[in-house]
Amino acid sequence: MTTSIVRIWAGAWLVFLVATGLVEAGAVPRYDLKPGQVLTYEANESFKGKDDNSRYQTTWRLWVVGRNDDGSWRIVARTVMATVAEKGSPVGDEIASFARFDVRPDGEVPACPTLGTHVDPSQVFPRLPGDEKQAASGWESRDDRDDTNIGYHALAAKDASDAAKFAFEADRRSYVERIYEGTDHRTFQFDRKRGVIAHADVARSYGSHMQSAGKGMLEVTSVTQLAPAQLSTFRDEMDRYFSAHQEYLALYRKVEKPGDQAGTLMNQARKLLTDARAKVTLPEPSAALDDQLKNHNQFATYQVEGAKRFAKVIGHPAASWEIKDFDGRTHTLDQYRGNVLVLDFWYRGCGWCMRAMPQVRRIASHYRGRPVAVFGMNNDRKEEDARFVVKEMELDYPVLRSQDLPGKYGVQGFPTLIIIDQQGKVADVHVGYSRQLFEEVTAAVDRLLEAK
Repeated sequence: MTTSIVRIWAGAWLVFLVATGLVEAGAVPRYDLKPGQVLTYEANESFKGKDDNSRYQTTWRLWVVGRNDDGSWRIVARTVMATVAEKGSPVGDEIASFARFDVRPDGEVPACPTLGTHVDPSQVFPRLPGDEKQAASGWESRDDRDDTNIGYHALAAKDASDAAKFAFEADRRSYVERIYEGTDHRTFQFDRKRGVIAHADVARSYGSHMQSAGKGMLEVTSVTQLAPAQLSTFRDEMDRYFSAHQEYLALYRKVEKPGDQAGTLMNQARKLLTDARAKVTLPEPSAALDDQLKNHNQFATYQVEGAKRFAKVIGHPAASWEIKDFDGRTHTLDQYRGNVLVLDFWYRGCGWCMRAMPQVRRIASHYRGRPVAVFGMNNDRKEEDARFVVKEMELDYPVLRSQDLPGKYGVQGFPTLIIIDQQGKVADVHVGYSRQLFEEVTAAVDRLLEAK
């Protein structure tokens, strides 16, 4: 009886949606992109905080550089964000970020290494409903790498002219909203004729550690078309940029480990960028490589200093410890001899730590029942902050309070993961957030397990 009632209700609701123009009969909204298209969006957001107010302006430039065999489009994205003064002029340096990813007609963005960490495609390509049933009842998208879930619901058309658009709202639930007690609500207007998002209104608020609330909007300002020859050149030069960028990041991550080779590796990294820069002519890849070259010396200095610190740790006996977890159980380094240990150093105010945590939790689950122990090494001043994170992030591995340990392990940046081998020596280190953190850490742990 209950099932029948639900089906009747859903059918009636769908009829209503079609009648009001919320859902077109036999059709659901789909992105309709064309190779060579260039989409430009302007976004503005104002935040009012406990101590100050801030305004941000972000320009999105999206190039549709090709169509894949599975029907998705290859996108190159560039975002430029600036802090804006009260009268609208930029304050300080602009922050530019590049990414390359694929987007399917329903807005799904498959995982890819060139997506990067500073570009969020869901802001301009939010997920669309899979079918009319989802359009009627709601739909969602999820990214397991950082535990981001976005719930979507369609909105009824206000009048006949509004029926040409598909309006829907999105509520994001990620590590940011969970840990910093926030909300992220967006209302999108999808232009059925052009097959793109035309407008979005944004409302966000945060409690702990941020104490701010903001409102903003995003608007498509232009859709232009590159000539075939222009598209070919742009695609080739951006491929050259992303290839160099990925190789650069691979060398950058290696630097911390072999202390005596750090300088050599960073010189190789610079040469990668210099060689790529000499082969590009267009403004976008040229500016991206120029920016990396400009910041290279600063990054190199930081990495080389880190390499010197970790050279005193890697290959040496790990600093011993005896600490109780939040359940009152005592853990010591010695009692885990014969196991591989993964120590994740974090604190609540570190957003990258929170973003990495779902992958750390996945690492713990992956090795459950095997001779591998994963520990959260918390460095918050207040234990209540640590307990809040443990609860909200549903951490099912021991978390230890470790304020005096980071220095003993050469840790200065967070998050940092330290891997200790079966003999109690530090075998590896991973600094910072990476979308491939799970793969990188499990590869290192597997090598230790296989070598035993």
